[in-house]
Amino acid sequence: MLTKKDEVLLINQPNKLLADYHARVMVKDAPESICTFYEANADKINGKVVIVRSKDDESAAALARNTLDKVLFVFSDTYWLTDYFKGVCQNIPLTAALLKRAIK
Repeated sequence: MLTKKDEVLLINQPNKLLADYHARVMVKDAPESICTFYEANADKINGKVVIVRSKDDESAAALARNTLDKVLFVFSDTYWLTDYFKGVCQNIPLTAALLKRAIK
């Protein structure tokens, strides 16, 4: 279960990068609870939030990658991340402790 501190971190980390010079940032290997958190809080992110859980979500993600200025990609832990996205996105690392809480 995510703590309030985790939630603040999950909002502030991408916003800091999106406000600076990185147009595309990503969270990779996100458990379902983090994907759901970003869906529910997309309006708090300073850019478009694109959740990628499976191959079915790739076309929307590719469109965002190619057309939008500020994007937070959230790649699920069930999705195999391709170089197509890895090469153009700044990774936002999540701590092991946060991931452990998110999986509970």
